[in-house]
Amino acid sequence: MFRRATRKTLALAAAAVSAAGLTSACGGSSGSSGGTVNLTYMIWQTSEEAAYQQSIDVFEKAHPDIHVTIDLVPWAQYWAKLQTSAAGRNMPDVFWDHLEYLPELAKEGIITNIAPDIASSKIDMSQYSSKLVAQWSNGSTVYGLPKDWDTIATIYNAKDLKAAGITPAQLGSLSWNTTDGGTFVRALEKLTVDVTGKHPNEAGFEANHVKQYDIALEAPNGQQDWWDFGVQNGCELQNKPYGTWTVNSAACVQAMQFEQDLMYKWHVAAPGTVTNTPNAAALPQLLAQDTAAITFDGDWDLDTYQSSLPAGSWGVAALPTGPKGSGTVFNGLTDAIYSGTKHPAEAWELEEWLGSAASEKIVTDSGTVWAAIPSLDSGFIAAWKAKGIDVSAFYTGSQGTTIGYPLTTSGTAFTNVVLKDMNQVWLDQMTPQAAANDITTTSNAAAANGD
Repeated sequence: MFRRATRKTLALAAAAVSAAGLTSACGGSSGSSGGTVNLTYMIWQTSEEAAYQQSIDVFEKAHPDIHVTIDLVPWAQYWAKLQTSAAGRNMPDVFWDHLEYLPELAKEGIITNIAPDIASSKIDMSQYSSKLVAQWSNGSTVYGLPKDWDTIATIYNAKDLKAAGITPAQLGSLSWNTTDGGTFVRALEKLTVDVTGKHPNEAGFEANHVKQYDIALEAPNGQQDWWDFGVQNGCELQNKPYGTWTVNSAACVQAMQFEQDLMYKWHVAAPGTVTNTPNAAALPQLLAQDTAAITFDGDWDLDTYQSSLPAGSWGVAALPTGPKGSGTVFNGLTDAIYSGTKHPAEAWELEEWLGSAASEKIVTDSGTVWAAIPSLDSGFIAAWKAKGIDVSAFYTGSQGTTIGYPLTTSGTAFTNVVLKDMNQVWLDQMTPQAAANDITTTSNAAAANGD
């Protein structure tokens, strides 16, 4: 995640942006009547709407002259609608922004540099996660107050784990290597079984007739799989933010190769024919169907697991560690202000509120998202503990070694080539080295050409 995306919706979003580009427009999306300023706030996550509406309700009570309408647009249509809105000069005043699209939005002048507002309002930026502040800043320019963050952890089916004699603590302490797979692969072998009841390390195991795979890995660009193996192996996707792509480095290629080996060498991971087809089930459903015993996923999907699996039947554990130690992708969102809004002062008031400790506490204490203000994150853990789920592995991951979402003006080219090449890797139709070379060459060429 690509955050809150699926392979299919990411392809749609990338195609929409690639086809037409985002063009800055004057004007704004909202008008006013009877002395009330009407603002539009565009978001994409259905499971977060209620919490943000609760926050907006508090804001409106304190600002009776401002009315805010939440425009919920699913991820599959979100960026296409944003592009259309920009061309039609009907942009939302404030909207969720993602690091995948930040460089292009900034380049086109669509989002506001809020550094002057931060200074005039005396916002204490030290209250936020320093990692998030760095992601959303470029020199003296700041493109949004951090609103949340997410990491990746292991989600497991408790019944399958118990049947294999593995505890959640043991699952979270596994390690992998590129030679024999390490304790991670040994554990996965216990959780993988064919139709005859044999495991991959047993004679007679039928790799083409697997009843249950240990792990299912599915992500459109790597956020929920090979990027995590990558950071655990010392891989860096770029030499620096807005810099050169380095996906063809040995550390990155080894991470890709390890994941392909999980599928076709050790036969413990569901192959691309299971996870990459257009009609493949989402990760929570793969666990619910017993197609796989564990998966890697982001905390944004917790509500889906809660609704897909019976209470007490699933849980969260830490990711395995790799040759270079532990690591996870660390990502976060902000609220962006449209540079052409008719109501910049009121839009900033909304932005300031959404980034405040009071608003973030409302959202975090409901178990909706982790707060960008670290002192509030205990509320998220408590909310999920009340539901019977220990989500602390996500938090522990955020405090360790992390890899951020790539910052580049060639993001569309990178996404398109990754979707094409890595799909072939997971189908065992392309080598990781060939894919990494093509991804690196294509993405660097696009950056050089300003694409």
